[in-house]
Amino acid sequence: MRPLWDLPDWMPRTGETLPRPCGQDFDAVRVAADLAVPALTALGSNAGPVLANHTTRTYFFLVKPGSVLPGRWTLGVRVMPRGAIIGIPPIGTTGGRDIHWAIPPGRGTTYADDLKRILTSAVPSAVMAARPGGKASVIPAASGRTATQARTRPLSPTLLAVGELLLAGHSEAQIAQALSRPLWTVRKHLTNIGRLFDAPNPARKAAALLAGGHLSPPTTQMLAPDLIPTDLAVLRVLAGIARDAELPPELRPTGRFLDYVDDLRERCGARTDPHLIALAAVWGHLPSLTNPASGKEQP
Repeated sequence: MRPLWDLPDWMPRTGETLPRPCGQDFDAVRVAADLAVPALTALGSNAGPVLANHTTRTYFFLVKPGSVLPGRWTLGVRVMPRGAIIGIPPIGTTGGRDIHWAIPPGRGTTYADDLKRILTSAVPSAVMAARPGGKASVIPAASGRTATQARTRPLSPTLLAVGELLLAGHSEAQIAQALSRPLWTVRKHLTNIGRLFDAPNPARKAAALLAGGHLSPPTTQMLAPDLIPTDLAVLRVLAGIARDAELPPELRPTGRFLDYVDDLRERCGARTDPHLIALAAVWGHLPSLTNPASGKEQP
């Protein structure tokens, strides 16, 4: 492990994962896991630093700031906009399901041109061919329960306050600021919510809070956009109400699904995935979250 004095200035010096803006000390390229893993193999020792999150099945390749313009390279690959916040874990965090270092700083340098060439070449088809049946799973092996089957149990006032801000589209840093709590405390509370309801990602946490009757969706003056059946299927899968088999075949690879969620979030005016789930519930697109007894979701 590198000594603290030899770390980049933007690296945490404590045991906390800290929020850092893209475009200042680094640019970040978000890549779906199905594409990122073979890209890492292709880059070899030239890769680094690289973050991984097995819960969201995404990787972040950190490259020199200003070396790439924000935007989408291909399905499942997006350059994060300047100012977008990503979590930077301590140098020793190299495992687990949440954000961690796949390749920590100091082992190699990823050049944006090389990364783009690899990700926009034959890697996607190679990845699909390597998958059994040529299909990738959108969600990791899910537990037997969906959001509407979440355990009903009382939550503490603190967890409810965190959950309410989560549904309103606040980031972890914004929740910490609003509640005057340290960021690590907010992350601990969100982790506890996830454990209580077997909710591995923020969207499913939001769905569980609504389905269990713990919180009501936030009020909004926004008008519901016109959504097509594919939009509704994506919302159900994102919320954990349905499995990815409900999706059209072309959206089952993780990268395509994530891109569709990005577009859907923009069309709905949602700030985050939990906010998207909350808005969909307000607009009546996910009735089982506001009326769990209603049974199967209607398309």
